[in-house]
Amino acid sequence: MKTIYSMGKGKYVTLDSYPAQPDSKLWSVGIALFSIIITIITAGALVGVDVTQLNPQTQQEQPNATR
Repeated sequence: MKTIYSMGKGKYVTLDSYPAQPDSKLWSVGIALFSIIITIITAGALVGVDVTQLNPQTQQEQPNATR
């Protein structure tokens, strides 16, 4: 919204004003959480760890049992 202010005889200033929209706290927390998740996945990839596998199961070879 443009507003014209008079600054004396023949002197005018045009200012733009916009309604204030406060940032949503939920939006800020969501962006921070997303950034942290991407950072953890990237750091894990750098050291060769699969951080998406929450409970890694090691598979050990069993010797073949004879019948």
